[in-house]
Amino acid sequence: MTETVGTGEVRPPAEAGRPAAGGPPAAARRVEFLDVARALAMIGVVLMNVTVVVFSAERAGERAPDTLASAVDTALTLLMSGKARSMLMVLLGVGAVLAWKAADGRGERPFALMLRRYVSLGLLFGLPHLLVFSGDILTHYSVTALVLAPLMPVLLAGGRSRPLVAAAVAFAVAPFVENLVPLSGEWALLLLLVPQTLGFFCVGIWLARRPELDPEHSGEPSRLPAAMVWTGLAGQVLGMALMFGSDLLFPMEFGADGVPVLGPDGMPLVHPASHLFTSAAGTLMGLGGALFYLGLVWWLMRRRRGAARALGALAPLGRMTLTVYLGSTAVFLLAMGPWETQIPMLAQYVLAAGYFAAMLVFARLWSARFRYGPLEWVWRMITHLRVLPLRRRPRPRPVQAG
Repeated sequence: MTETVGTGEVRPPAEAGRPAAGGPPAAARRVEFLDVARALAMIGVVLMNVTVVVFSAERAGERAPDTLASAVDTALTLLMSGKARSMLMVLLGVGAVLAWKAADGRGERPFALMLRRYVSLGLLFGLPHLLVFSGDILTHYSVTALVLAPLMPVLLAGGRSRPLVAAAVAFAVAPFVENLVPLSGEWALLLLLVPQTLGFFCVGIWLARRPELDPEHSGEPSRLPAAMVWTGLAGQVLGMALMFGSDLLFPMEFGADGVPVLGPDGMPLVHPASHLFTSAAGTLMGLGGALFYLGLVWWLMRRRRGAARALGALAPLGRMTLTVYLGSTAVFLLAMGPWETQIPMLAQYVLAAGYFAAMLVFARLWSARFRYGPLEWVWRMITHLRVLPLRRRPRPRPVQAG
């Protein structure tokens, strides 16, 4: 059996040199599919954030969107909106399982490790980021992971379908919590969206328990990636149908002047059931998009052809997504902040593309010399409460017979 460590790493068997409890994590090799998928998810998240971190001229109403900008924005929204974050949430569920099993294999307490891992993520990275960008996801994910932690022993035991049952329950409860619990404000969203996010995490736990993610079976034929692609497509179609059905069954109310009727919160007044339909539709489209992209990437990587080699180039980026995510906000604020509402949307997307081109080069050079990304290293040391080696050991040169 192999042991998993971190969020996408696989450690050699315990018999090959298992560290003592409390010792540094052993050398590990990555699950490349997870790194590539994580990189794609982060690219999608940052692309969706670039026009929100600093409002574009079009979003602020200072400039009419031209044809090219509208086409690019529409295409990216259709491809990434909701789907990238959903994929990232599923991958965080996978990472939680891998980190839990790694701690258990080292003789540590996985529950305590998970608490330190996500308390530190939320306090040291999430909250400071939330203060400068209201769209931060780290704080919310940290809160959800802390809710998940006591459920992990139950979700990792029993049949492999148990996490899917838990996900279905969380998704079913989510629309009622989001729309019927009397909380409001940006901070309330940290709590109201926990059930939905917990559902995505549980889907990731189910995926992490699949034997296909065990490197010992990585080369064996499997129908799971293709099944995820088709299930994802079906989920997106069903979500869209639910969205259109909501509009037909519960149309928005308009006054005599043709203006939508506003509720006490200043938002258009709609039937309460419409909120439930819309929330459920969003969950289905997000989950469908996540399964589609994960299955497609996994299927392409297993084929080991040109597409797999091209996708493999993204793997170093997927090993430092925390650095990439927080670095993007810093770059966008520094480069565009003083000119907010004045910069065209297309220029913002060009800046985001340039940022990722630079980060791809940086990640490749950095990963060749160091074990973890810069912020990932800090996060791991806080989680494990000890200093961890950062620089890679040089490989010994083969001795030539002479």
